[in-house]
Amino acid sequence: MSLLQINNLTTEFDTDEGRVRAVDDVSFSTETGRTLGIVGESGCGKSVTALSIMRLLPQPMGQIVAGSVQFQGSELTQLSIEEMEKVRGARIGMVFQEPMTALNPVHTIGRQLTEVLLLHKSLTAQDATRAGIDILDRVGIPSPDIRMGEYPHQLSGGMRQRVVIAMALACEPELLIADEPTTALDVTIQAQILELISELQKDIGMSVVMITHDLGVIAETCDDVVVMYAGKVVEQANVFEIFERPSHPYTQGLMASIPTLATPPKSRLSVIEGIVPGLLDLPKGCRFQNRCPFSEAKCSAESPKIEQISDSHRVRCHRWREI
Repeated sequence: MSLLQINNLTTEFDTDEGRVRAVDDVSFSTETGRTLGIVGESGCGKSVTALSIMRLLPQPMGQIVAGSVQFQGSELTQLSIEEMEKVRGARIGMVFQEPMTALNPVHTIGRQLTEVLLLHKSLTAQDATRAGIDILDRVGIPSPDIRMGEYPHQLSGGMRQRVVIAMALACEPELLIADEPTTALDVTIQAQILELISELQKDIGMSVVMITHDLGVIAETCDDVVVMYAGKVVEQANVFEIFERPSHPYTQGLMASIPTLATPPKSRLSVIEGIVPGLLDLPKGCRFQNRCPFSEAKCSAESPKIEQISDSHRVRCHRWREI
C-alpha cells in the first residue's frame, strides 16, 4: 500500500476577481522510503498541493473542494482540526520555502524547536532541550547548545534552513514534504542541504516529497517525478524515464533549458516562450497550447486526458505519440 495516495485533488481559492482553481484533479502516490519530485514553473500549483496535503490552506479563502488525500490509509481531508494537528509534525513534517517566514522572529531557536517535541512527545522541558540540541547537531549546526538561545536573525540563511529541517524531523516523521528547500541558498549550501535530507532519510526510513523548479535537484535526489503545469499534472514517471524519454512538450522544454557540458560558451539557452497563464485566464483546451510548438486545432478545442504510456509513465497530451 502507498504511504501517500492523492486522488483527483482539487483546491480552489476565493479572490476579489473570482474563484480560482489552483490545483485541478491532481493524482499521484509515493511509497515508503522513496523520494517523489514535483517540478514546474512558479504558479503551477506545487506549493498549494503541499499545503492541501497538510491542511494548511489560508482560511476561509482556500478550500479542498474534491478529491482524496490518504496517508497510511487514513483520509486526511476528513480529519478534525485536532486530529490533523496530531499528524502534522509527528507523522508528516514540512520544510517551508522561506525559513525567515517559517521561523518566529521573536522566539529563540530553542523555544521553537522544543515546542515541537513537547507537543508531540511525552518529554520534560529538560529532556526536550537535550533532544533539541541533539537534532541541531544532527543537521550539522555548530555549537548547537549556543544556537538554542539565539534568534533567527542571528543565523545565516543556510543555518536557518537547517533549523527548519531540524524542526520538521524532530519527531522522525514517516513523510517529509520539502518545499523548495534550497531556494535562495548558494550552490555549496544547496548541496549540503540535499545531502543532509538524503542521509536523514536513510537513517529513519522516511519518504520525501521534494518540490522544486530545479531539474538538477530532481535528477540528484528523486526516484519518481510529477510535472505540473497550471494546476494540472501533465506528466508522471520514474526519474529515468522522465530524463530519457520526456513525452510532454512542457517537460521537453524544461529539459532543453538545462545547460550541459556540450553547450557552447556564451550561447543562448533554449527557453519556453511565454509565461504560465493566470488561473483566471486559462486558455481553452490544453492549458499549454498557447506556448506549445506542436499545438494544433484539437489542442485549442479539447482538454487532453492523462494517458498511461508505460507501466510507470503517464502523460497529458494529444500529440505525445508524434513528438
